[in-house]
Amino acid sequence: MQEIKLTASLKEGYVVENESRGLTWYSDEPKSMGGTDDGPTPSELLLSSMASCKLITMRMYANRKEWDFQGASISLSMGEKSEKTVVEKSIEFQGDLSKDQIEGLKVISGRCPVAKMLRNSFEFKFV
Repeated sequence: MQEIKLTASLKEGYVVENESRGLTWYSDEPKSMGGTDDGPTPSELLLSSMASCKLITMRMYANRKEWDFQGASISLSMGEKSEKTVVEKSIEFQGDLSKDQIEGLKVISGRCPVAKMLRNSFEFKFV
């Protein structure tokens, strides 16, 4: 995996400015949690990262296989289930795909780099 660098700075309230590769985006908390609702929550960003990675991985795989993959939509939801966080997903596919191709795409979606990273957990080191 390529090295990824990100800088995050706490702004006013709970607003966080994130920057990587010259791109800037914000995260925040909803008003009900004391934030200003100026961006997605960190958990929403995490789900967004997973969904984006799964979609891109499926596109790359289908392109290599030369399948008629016109696109897909993923819905993810995250919640606590008996001391473990569970992410439930639903995928809708577009294109002329067989059942076997759809099953293959579902399997490959679980092999995206972000899913692998989260499944194997992280090691945090102060530098």
